[in-house]
Amino acid sequence: MSNSDKFKQIEFEEIKECPFCSSEQIKFLFSAPERLTDLPGIFSVYQCQECGLAFQNPLVREEYIGLYYTERLGYYSPSANKDKEPHGLKKFLTEHILVNHLKYDFKKKNIFLLFLTLPLKRFLKTRIFPDFKQGGKFLDIGCAGGRLLSRMKKMGWDTTGIEMHKKTANYAQEQLGLKVFNKRIEDADFPEQEFDAIVMSMVLEHLYHPFMSLEKITKWLKKDGQLIFSIPYFNGFEFNRFRGYSFGLQLPIHITFLSKKVIKQHLTTLGYKDIKFYHQFFDRDIIASARNKYKDTGVWFYKILGHNKIVRILLVRPFVFLLALFNKTSRITVYAKKI
Repeated sequence: MSNSDKFKQIEFEEIKECPFCSSEQIKFLFSAPERLTDLPGIFSVYQCQECGLAFQNPLVREEYIGLYYTERLGYYSPSANKDKEPHGLKKFLTEHILVNHLKYDFKKKNIFLLFLTLPLKRFLKTRIFPDFKQGGKFLDIGCAGGRLLSRMKKMGWDTTGIEMHKKTANYAQEQLGLKVFNKRIEDADFPEQEFDAIVMSMVLEHLYHPFMSLEKITKWLKKDGQLIFSIPYFNGFEFNRFRGYSFGLQLPIHITFLSKKVIKQHLTTLGYKDIKFYHQFFDRDIIASARNKYKDTGVWFYKILGHNKIVRILLVRPFVFLLALFNKTSRITVYAKKI
């Protein structure tokens, strides 16, 4: 069967009530194609009028979604690096934020730098760094090529990873010497209260059952353990401005878009406290969204916004920096502590 024929065979499931609160007050928002790799299909987004959860509807049945996870996405390159090692001044500041504010002990604390780096702490928080615990067990779900795991291991964590892509998991195991399981989160199994910190970078939105997965993960976390994850944020500026053209939309592989209200309610129910939200500083969301819109509309404004490097440096980046400060960007990192 040819690839085009395979896409014609895809089946969908209509969702008639909110996957979170079961309300039937769900409203159609917009439709959009698959824009990352230009594969076939038009997909729709609905939103619950009660809790604010947004989700794909009708939903590509789980047995067919693998057709959209191609190598062209770039997710599965062994060199994929979710957490690049900083250099120069950035490295200097990063290390002192970790030591002075997140309890890492590979350097001595510096009182002067303690105050100097305090305003920068929130930006490092968006990078899913947990507070340090000597000998603590650290789990990265969706660890890609293992760069973050490798970094955490060097700083004293006992690290474990889960990665669903076999080639990438093998790279982390064989080239970096890391403990990585080639599994989906749905198939993974760890003892209860095994980990001191569990992190996920842009994972939950891909899952068909994110709330069940969070419940499962919670069982693996120790008392006072840290849960940290990042997700696209549907109520941010980029989503509101670009809607179906938004880079963070990524239909159909993004299934669910969680609101802060939903996150806080669900994590509280699962037994978490100190739930905090940090908005990421990521200018590509606006740049790539503008490129998507220019491709469809040909409007000159979006061409300049999406393709002009000077505009990106002088206007877009400062603007996104301000959006992050005022909690308006379309990517967030969530921190919570298990009671």
